[in-house]
Amino acid sequence: MVQIHSALVIADNSDALYLVAQVLISAGVRSVCQARSAAQALEILQTRTFRLLIADYRLEGMDGVEFLEQVRARGNQTPVLLLSGAPDKAGVIRAAQQPRANFFSKPFRIAEITDAMERLLAA
Repeated sequence: MVQIHSALVIADNSDALYLVAQVLISAGVRSVCQARSAAQALEILQTRTFRLLIADYRLEGMDGVEFLEQVRARGNQTPVLLLSGAPDKAGVIRAAQQPRANFFSKPFRIAEITDAMERLLAA
């Protein structure tokens, strides 16, 4: 697996936030930062950099694709993995137009998400 030194996880559901953070830690990510909203994540990204961003698709205020678009508009090309149980077609199309981004379906197995992270980071 590609070494991931740091990751930022964005989810407004505290259980989902904790679960994804724990998956990353168990996969060997050295530093996992958590944000409870896309707006909070954008603030964090003003002062910190990460090897990987993982965002829930459905977020209060700004969905994961809008977050991805804002990240890219700021010139940040960090790989982004969007997690969704039921993404809408328009959102998937918009995300596919962005470089270094991918959707991953929930629920997931740990091996599946680590494989998805590996493919995204290798691209």
